[in-house]
Amino acid sequence: MLQPLVVGLGRSGSGLHLKTLARLAGRTGSTDDPLVALPAVGCDPRAGVLRLTATPGEVTVVTTLDQALEHVDPATAVVHVCTPPRLRHALIAELAGHGFRRMIVEKPLAGSRDELDALVRLRDETGLALVTMAHWTGSRLAARLRRLVRGGHLGRLRHITVDQHKPRFLRSLTTDGHQSALDVEIPHSLALALDLAGPAELRAAHCWDLRCEDGELPGMGGAHLELEHSTGVSTRLRSDLGAPVRQRSVVCEFDGGTATGHFPLSEDDDHAQLVITPVGGDAPATTTVANATGGVPGPGHQVFRDDALTDFLEGAYRGFLSEAPDATGFTLACETARLLCAAREHCAAAPLSRTGSR
Repeated sequence: MLQPLVVGLGRSGSGLHLKTLARLAGRTGSTDDPLVALPAVGCDPRAGVLRLTATPGEVTVVTTLDQALEHVDPATAVVHVCTPPRLRHALIAELAGHGFRRMIVEKPLAGSRDELDALVRLRDETGLALVTMAHWTGSRLAARLRRLVRGGHLGRLRHITVDQHKPRFLRSLTTDGHQSALDVEIPHSLALALDLAGPAELRAAHCWDLRCEDGELPGMGGAHLELEHSTGVSTRLRSDLGAPVRQRSVVCEFDGGTATGHFPLSEDDDHAQLVITPVGGDAPATTTVANATGGVPGPGHQVFRDDALTDFLEGAYRGFLSEAPDATGFTLACETARLLCAAREHCAAAPLSRTGSR
């Protein structure tokens, strides 16, 4: 088994990683192949004032890495790096110096081109097994979309639109971990688009301000990206962090029809939905049992379990134990980070929009 060390106990570390690790420990603990050794160790200098939701026995909280080393062995540990992107390289280098080799890094992998290049060099020089959080690409919904794209049953993929909208006023006003809306939701949708349609070049990007009666935050209102893939597919990514409602959807337009996927909106539910409508057909009004040909989902409205975060962490931990390098996933993470850097540079050279575009 592997013991988790979660560095950074904000929303990502505490609210997502620790909770998911507890689920994963429960899922595999009763089998002959348990993965997670609890308690995890949570490390954050603010630990004394943070409100953690973990139950007793799930986590041991410390404030420094030296204290963490008293509770965890680097040889059998997985480090979850949940600090802001701009602090990543120095922390990962420090962890590597203590002998930690298995690491799961929150998105995005790096906050600048120079930092990304430095991380790649560090990985190569020290033999780090680095996995970047990309549970959208590891989801069951994404797997069905990939089968549609590669199976050709709806013809050639032409266009992708991803919408990730949610009200994020309180967190944006009370934390400073992200430089702009490009770092919040866009990394998920960008990785998904690259996974489905291949390498891409940035065609347009802009951010806008988050505005409410409590203040105004430049660049945190949302982001809009346009990509052109080498395969001829065009992609539009939209994220509104001042939206009144939540939405996590992807629309794939093919020559022969449309596939509209809906990711689970929150931890309150773990079901995804996929509606496949051939050209000339109407979207089904009721949920149906989808037919499949060669593993490719057929027309209809499908609803299915998709606990993508738990599945992603399980896959990462099993990969660490088998010592199978995640070369494909790391390449995708680097491509995602490089396009995000290009988008930041593009936005920095242009004036911010005061309002968004959906």
